[in-house]
Amino acid sequence: MIKVCMVVHQYYYSDGRVRRYADALADVGAQVDVLCLRDVNYPYSGQRDGVRIFSIPVSRSRGSRGSYLVEYAKALTLFSARLLKLFARNRYHVVHVHNMPDFLVFAAIIPRIFGAKIILDIHDPMPEFYMSRYRDRMNGAAVRLLQVEETLSSMLAHAVITANPRFKARLVERGMCADKITVINNVADPSVFSRDRYKGERRGDGQHFTLIYPGTIAPRYGLDVAIRALPLLVAKIPQIRLVILGAYAPHIDELAELAQRIGVSSYVQFKPAIPVDEVAQQLVQADIGIYPALPDPYMDLITPVKVLEFAIMGIPIVASRCQVLEELFTDSGIMFFEPRNVDQFARCVLELFNSPGRRDQLVRNADRIFVATHSWAEERRTYFDLLNRLVASREDAIAVD
Repeated sequence: MIKVCMVVHQYYYSDGRVRRYADALADVGAQVDVLCLRDVNYPYSGQRDGVRIFSIPVSRSRGSRGSYLVEYAKALTLFSARLLKLFARNRYHVVHVHNMPDFLVFAAIIPRIFGAKIILDIHDPMPEFYMSRYRDRMNGAAVRLLQVEETLSSMLAHAVITANPRFKARLVERGMCADKITVINNVADPSVFSRDRYKGERRGDGQHFTLIYPGTIAPRYGLDVAIRALPLLVAKIPQIRLVILGAYAPHIDELAELAQRIGVSSYVQFKPAIPVDEVAQQLVQADIGIYPALPDPYMDLITPVKVLEFAIMGIPIVASRCQVLEELFTDSGIMFFEPRNVDQFARCVLELFNSPGRRDQLVRNADRIFVATHSWAEERRTYFDLLNRLVASREDAIAVD
């Protein structure tokens, strides 16, 4: 039986990518432990669906660059100590470390010395993320330092996972060996996002025409565009409602103030973050899924899993035009508008409100173009193949169906 420990600087219950890996391993009888941050809102230790969960007493920071550095340094120290203790008891074959930060992989240095194979899973490229969050330049000192940190972290790992081919190409450009990188696309888990589970239910809640955005709340996601469009929409769709679902962040206050200032606060609802397996229930109460993201070096690389969840759940999508979504869906699967264009966003929403047939056509096209051709089953097989190559032991191999 293969033994895997996952280390993630995140709350386990809200991280869909980590949950997919852990559940997949548990389903095939592997021993899988997750070492994560402690979430005061949910159980922080114990067992869930065959996955053992352990935590360290650190919470996510929403402060300055300095506070992030302190948080990461504290987490690295505590993760290292807790992982060493767990490794002494369990002798993991693989330690799978999820960024951010990349240097969290150094928590596994002693298990590596004693034979454990190390995977660094780069959910997000840190140099591009830093540029997006802090408006820094590619040649800025902090960005160059993060590139060095990324290189050193990947050197310690036996294998690197990235979330899409664009990530891999960028890492190869920075000098990482292509053969070391495995792409596991960030698709939604169909056992959680199951359209069949809600088959026959009426789309929406019956009282509102609901736009929904679930996920990270930050300026780069362009949610102010959706709020600024509401005055243009309210006159023609008086029952419209915008639901923003995500963890509290300072940007929520800015969005709430904007809604109040332009007189649409009664049409905007902020909901707190919930576990991944409860998001689907929120999605089926919506009429349109929105993704009004703004282009930048980070947003141009990432695959927005929230959009993939919309598609799997059969929700028509309005999104700002970006190359990664154009490649995945084309214009027939998503109604695109130009980034930052409030008028275009409003016209897209109004067109879909007035045409249920157009909404249904978008869903059918997304099914044909994306849903039918991308599956977690394929990505899981890729992950199991990687683990089997690393462990290289017949008795510990995972059966790949």
